[in-house]
Amino acid sequence: MNALRGSLTGSLMARRLAALRDVDARVHGALHEAMPSLSDAVVDEAQGAALVDLLAQIATEAPDAALVLARRLANEPQTAANVHALRKWAVHGLQLHARDPKRQLSYFQWRDPQVFADQRTELDSAHLLARRDALLHYLGGFAVFTASSGVGVELHEPQDLRLPQPAATMSGDVIRMPRRCEGIVPADRDALYRATVAHIAAHLKFSPLARAAGNRRPMLQAMTALIEDARVERLMVRQYPGLRTLWGRFHTATRASAGFQFAGLAARLARALHDPTYQDTNDWVTEGRARFEQAACDDIFNVAAFDRVARELSIRMSRMRQTVPPNYRPAPAYRDDNAMLWDTRGTTPEEEADVALVEVELRRDAPAPTALELSGLDLRRRFRYPEWDCKLKAVREDWATVVEPLSPQRQGARAQQGASLRRLRIRGLERTPDRSIRIARLAEGDDLDLNAVIDNAVQRRSNVAPDGRLFIRHGRRRRTTAIVLLMDLSVSTNRFVPGSFTTVLDVEKKAAAVVAQALDQRRDRVAIHGFQSNGRHEVNYVRLKDFDESFDDAQRRRIESCKGELSTRMGAALRHASAALDAESTDHKVILMMTDGEPSDIDVVEDDYLVEDARHAVVDAAARGIRTFCLTLDRRADAYVRRIFGTRNYLIASRADTFAGWTGKTLVRLAAH
Repeated sequence: MNALRGSLTGSLMARRLAALRDVDARVHGALHEAMPSLSDAVVDEAQGAALVDLLAQIATEAPDAALVLARRLANEPQTAANVHALRKWAVHGLQLHARDPKRQLSYFQWRDPQVFADQRTELDSAHLLARRDALLHYLGGFAVFTASSGVGVELHEPQDLRLPQPAATMSGDVIRMPRRCEGIVPADRDALYRATVAHIAAHLKFSPLARAAGNRRPMLQAMTALIEDARVERLMVRQYPGLRTLWGRFHTATRASAGFQFAGLAARLARALHDPTYQDTNDWVTEGRARFEQAACDDIFNVAAFDRVARELSIRMSRMRQTVPPNYRPAPAYRDDNAMLWDTRGTTPEEEADVALVEVELRRDAPAPTALELSGLDLRRRFRYPEWDCKLKAVREDWATVVEPLSPQRQGARAQQGASLRRLRIRGLERTPDRSIRIARLAEGDDLDLNAVIDNAVQRRSNVAPDGRLFIRHGRRRRTTAIVLLMDLSVSTNRFVPGSFTTVLDVEKKAAAVVAQALDQRRDRVAIHGFQSNGRHEVNYVRLKDFDESFDDAQRRRIESCKGELSTRMGAALRHASAALDAESTDHKVILMMTDGEPSDIDVVEDDYLVEDARHAVVDAAARGIRTFCLTLDRRADAYVRRIFGTRNYLIASRADTFAGWTGKTLVRLAAH
């Protein structure tokens, strides 16, 4: 019996199937009906549990799509043999058609679930994605884009593996590359990527882009693109001679390998135009080379002359009864599909004369919308963040949405320090040294001054009386710090702290108030934020006190009005807090998380998914110079908190009445590093 049916009484499968039934009973029933067909594909309980988890996740996002997939498993059981590839395919569909339920349902009903199962394709795709930043730097060296232009390198949409891979293309500000490097050995992949990027840069520098295609036939378009490829490469080689060798390693077409069909002849002509040492006896290739060289000799910047060469070659090719194949891809492999050269919706100059002008009336003083008209609109700001999928070991781009209300109008200027409230002080902050400040050349101090020691040795060797001041001491001025106190506002914070009649949320409120009032805002910038989640599409984030606000009665009322509701999607909140700290220009940046339990949300049923995502968010913050620390009242938190924040970056407070004190001590510790 297969793993799904034979292990229904096992603890792992029992939990997974129960979770699936709670999410969607229809999908649960469809899976039971598919079990006999899955006996050969699902080989163990772990694979079966992963399959059930995947169906549960899809069901939380798109119940009808999950039902369609569960029914497909009965007819296509081989799909379940590779749950990892199936998960990639499902997540891709959820993200690709997130705002179009009809297309999303069609994706799960008709698209091939095996498109992510080919190992070579996946290796090539991962290899390219790992080198995106390097390719963008390489492209920037050709001075075709500015640093702020937002150009990106992405992959083509996955397609049936039986079809040839599409050529590279550029659409808008995105360069899309093929997922598989067909006919290229792994050692040449990096060279292929650089050759492709350099070729696209040549078009951007020297080609007239988005020309009206008009009534040009496919043969003429393909030939014009081939001639234009050779022209811009010739110009590019003048500025960057090394590109001739880079491009030349991919020009391998010969009479024997390419043949006499359109694609083969085009590849042979491309090589003849690039490599002056290449000899080809075909009359059409010889004529094309001669006409191109004549046009280049006359004026290589005269695009119209090269268009005439392309037209003459296309006419002769048509007389040879040759046609452009349906899946034609320009050769060699590094060349793009030349889509940027054409505007298929454009008009020719003759057609532009027939365009009618439409008069438009503009109203200068349109009345502003009333409050009643705006009352039904959702004016909250939305921010999209990635999320880490620990099963795929990959980032889901733009997966979680943080929703933040518009900031209320701040009335008046910042309150003067110490004017209305008696400020508290956290003992220890004033004595915290700044290790970035060092007082050198001292007769006594904390450490040896290595520069002074070296100078002392040189002076002794030179028979000069040495300077005896060989020590250094760290300065006592504390560095400026930006701190985000991130409060967990989920429904679980409404529970009482064990051994007291105080809720976790009340403890968090008190600790936040103590810290905000105690820190010196002349040197420390403190923000108090809170979060709660209702699925990945709605991670609610509220700024109770922002960096530029003083802590007065308005901020106190905001904190006191907080209620514990919904769930705890910690990773998205940490990324949003990190984004807020990125805008601060202080010496030290800290996120202090106050929570009562591990991450959870209504649309996640898999163990460890949100824990691993939160850990990934902490790692990302550390890479940006942001320290994260967690304070929790959950006595069982040791296992998951250590995984998320690290061994020395959390503290479990056992009593509610000491939580605020521990918060102050934690800040002293964080400010000292």
